[in-house]
Amino acid sequence: MRAPVLEDGEERRGLLGPLAYVVFIAIGSLWMFWFAASLGPAAKAQAEAACRALEPELREGPAPDFTLQDRAGQPVSLADLSGKFVVLNFWATWCEPCIREWPQLDRLAERLEHRDDVVIVAVSVDQDQTLVAPFLARMGLEQTGVRVLWDPTGKLHTAYGSEKLPDTYFVDAAGQLVHAYVNVRDWGRPAAHNCVESMLAR
Repeated sequence: MRAPVLEDGEERRGLLGPLAYVVFIAIGSLWMFWFAASLGPAAKAQAEAACRALEPELREGPAPDFTLQDRAGQPVSLADLSGKFVVLNFWATWCEPCIREWPQLDRLAERLEHRDDVVIVAVSVDQDQTLVAPFLARMGLEQTGVRVLWDPTGKLHTAYGSEKLPDTYFVDAAGQLVHAYVNVRDWGRPAAHNCVESMLAR
């Protein structure tokens, strides 16, 4: 049996269906790509807005690396925290504003304890490490969720760009500096928790 012969118009109409489908898919893919790309700046702007009440100083570039001792005398480096968002605080037992701020850091750690992609780190710049444990005991913070490290030289603190205590730095999961907070902040308040959560969502 001989196959029917299609006229030119019918043949063109037959080809238009698959072609229109391909064009539709291509346009849809391009639109989805554009939409996803546009979310990046929007998420970043939202994160900045959530943190604005805390008056951050914007920072950029690689965070200075470190290897410091924890309370058990074990070395902890910034590389060990790779892939996590790090809230890095510098303090000392003799620093009165630090004493006021420490319970706030502990409260922030409590609020974020369900997350495994963020860590709160408090670096003591005391020259004598034996002062740290009694300080935490007096404050009722022996079981704090904050990771306590020790830098007796104070060089890391100045490498981050400040000689004031306390101060706090945000380091993203790629090891890049994001924010600096010089002087005391109310880290235990919901606004601070929302700030950190918004940075994690960027």
